Amino acid sequence: MKKFTIIDYIIIILVICAVAFAFIHITTNDSSNIQKTAFDESTMNKIPDTYSKYYKDGFIVNSTVEGFNSSTGNRTTISGQVIWVDNDGGNDVKILIENENGTFLTGLYRYNPDADIYIDHISLESNGEKYKNLTEITVKPKKITSLKDLTSGIEKDTDYEITTKISLDSLNSNQIQEIINILKEHGKRLSIKKGGEMEYQLVIAKTTEDNINDADSVLGNINGVSDDITIRVFNSTDSQINSIKSHFDVVNTRNF
Repeated sequence: MKKFTIIDYIIIILVICAVAFAFIHITTNDSSNIQKTAFDESTMNKIPDTYSKYYKDGFIVNSTVEGFNSSTGNRTTISGQVIWVDNDGGNDVKILIENENGTFLTGLYRYNPDADIYIDHISLESNGEKYKNLTEITVKPKKITSLKDLTSGIEKDTDYEITTKISLDSLNSNQIQEIINILKEHGKRLSIKKGGEMEYQLVIAKTTEDNINDADSVLGNINGVSDDITIRVFNSTDSQINSIKSHFDVVNTRNF
């Protein structure tokens, strides 16, 4: 019978330790139900897809950002809830984070010099908690004579976001810049912008009622046609949902 050498014993110990570590790691993740993904400058372009996977199923996403305060230049760390993510291609990603101290726009300095926090490292985290009474309604395309047509019929106390695209008969760069400027002044949620698919296209991406009103104040009366319209209602009530159904041609309703 072969005698065990010191090397054999070392190998056995390492295997046992590896199995024990894997077991502890797996059971810890299962019990806490926390999923966490970290990013740096080289992987920033992965953030929108990662966030979208949580968003589409109604999960609340939290984030911790390590970076630099754009006002002081000092290193800082902030944590909070992610309320909006957008990107203009590649690593030009904007993340809006909300906590008890306010709402902060974060991004890479070279793409977003007007951000509140310049990102060095960032993590997205979900513990499995979903938004309460979350409802997502898809409605058929409609003619748009004013951006307020998108919100007409939605009760005033409703907390919601709208996503769609609108093709217009005209849209100039001055108007786009005015919209960007006013959105920067009012929360930095740059959720309305020019589309790239058509010359005169407006992209509405997870846009709030306040965003709609700001852009409407710039555009005024317009002549356009929307794509399908998605209305996501947070903490929804039967009254709010019924109001939407009575004013829009609904094709799908999803309760989370």
